[in-house]
Amino acid sequence: MRKKITLLTALVFSTSLAGAVHAAEAIKIGAPILLSGPGAFVGGAQKKTFEMLSEEVNKAGGINGRKLEFIYYDTEAKPDVAVRLVKRLIKKDGVEAILGISASWTALPVLPIIEKAKVPTIALASASSIVNPVKKWVFKSPAGDRIVASKMLAHMKSKGLKKLALVSSQDGFGSGGHDAVVSLASDYGIEVVFDDQYKMDDTDITPMLSRIKKTDADSVLNWSSRRAPVVMAMNYRQMGIKLPLFHSHASLSRGFLKAAGENANGIVVSAAKFYGSENLPQSDSQKKVIQQYRDSYQAKWGEPANQFGAAAFDAFNVLVAAIRKAGTDNEKLRAAIEDTKGHVGIGGNYTYSATDHAGLTRSSLVMYQAVDGNWKMIK
Repeated sequence: MRKKITLLTALVFSTSLAGAVHAAEAIKIGAPILLSGPGAFVGGAQKKTFEMLSEEVNKAGGINGRKLEFIYYDTEAKPDVAVRLVKRLIKKDGVEAILGISASWTALPVLPIIEKAKVPTIALASASSIVNPVKKWVFKSPAGDRIVASKMLAHMKSKGLKKLALVSSQDGFGSGGHDAVVSLASDYGIEVVFDDQYKMDDTDITPMLSRIKKTDADSVLNWSSRRAPVVMAMNYRQMGIKLPLFHSHASLSRGFLKAAGENANGIVVSAAKFYGSENLPQSDSQKKVIQQYRDSYQAKWGEPANQFGAAAFDAFNVLVAAIRKAGTDNEKLRAAIEDTKGHVGIGGNYTYSATDHAGLTRSSLVMYQAVDGNWKMIK
């Protein structure tokens, strides 16, 4: 009898210990982001943001005693690499959620993999096609091209512009913006009188710009990312085109302003409130959130934060709030993300639903203009 009691006690103790060990296992979060090449400043800011925020959570004891463990991989801005790495995160690393990918053209190919594996994911890329039509397991944090385009077109209409020359890059990001503009333009009384695309790696697009000069366009909109907006801005000024020039929200960075120099002056974009937060009224619910993030990032890393890191900030906080609420069971976690309502972030006030995995509206955006090396909020 004494041996049986000893064995039973040992069994109970070992079971309790195993439970405690399991409960203390880290929550693995996959972060497949862009960390090399010309766009490294995108994923670099996202990685630093995740490191800063997860350090704060872990120092406070984690979530229900479990610390956060981020697993970072460099997608190299290549779709095939992104596919391979997402598979690795799911099958080998056993992540319980994914925060990534940085670029739209690398996000789109991984969606079927995530959907099949049923891993709750918040993308850091902006193309509306990532979540439209709705994918059950995929959400995103940056403003989508459709609401950015509608904000831009509304601004053009307010300025009396009616004939638009549209150029875009041949990739998922460029195509998403192109399709949004073309489908929405007539709603704002704007006619697209020129429509052409170019490759992101093109270093000279003056032949295309020459064709624009022969049209009756009264404005030009460029929808591209990475280094393409810089090439566009430089060629545009070289050609002496005087029409108002608009860019997609991918250009809203200090990196673009530095690379384009004086060629950036006058360019207008529609984007989140991040860069102009100091000009927001105190009554704006986002102002405090944005300022605190910018100050914390500057203090931690000794450099200014950017909008790409801000997208990571929002995705991180939405995910953490959902984990605190529902744990890491994939079905419950996915449902908790989808049930996010009125979450005040940098990108806006997020409200997801079964029919909306983007979570933002046009009201979360403002207009900026490049003026002497800075982005100035103009509306």
